Amino acid sequence: MYLRPAQSWGPRILVVDDDPQILIKIERILRMNGFLSVAAADGKAARALLAAQAVDLVLTDIFMPQCDGFELIAAIRTMEQPIPVIAMSGCESWTGLDFLDAANDLGASAVLRKPFAASLLLQLIGELLPHSDANAAAAPRSTPRTAIHTLRPIG
Repeated sequence: MYLRPAQSWGPRILVVDDDPQILIKIERILRMNGFLSVAAADGKAARALLAAQAVDLVLTDIFMPQCDGFELIAAIRTMEQPIPVIAMSGCESWTGLDFLDAANDLGASAVLRKPFAASLLLQLIGELLPHSDANAAAAPRSTPRTAIHTLRPIG
């Protein structure tokens, strides 16, 4: 189980991915834009972290060991105070099912196909956390939204 210690500023975003390089890159983007990043290497570690501390948003990969992103999204949706979830995946469907569409159907607030631009991630965060500073760092509205399938209200 991998849990990286948290910093102490800005909205708290839990990043969940079993690829350490992805975690490092996303955490760097978040820190550079004033966010607190908390990391977990799989859904099981993320669920333990969510039980121990509050976060403002979860950014999760879909395919991970122990507990995948689908299970994590479902667990978050059952929480008393559901929080926004951005699901991400670089996997193409081999079954005819689009995994990001499935994540959206399970309750993800938004989805991103890997790889994605930092500006697109920040734009999504700004839309899902409207009172955060991500709005200042977010890409202009003219940014292509091809990597975003859907934004859905929380709750």
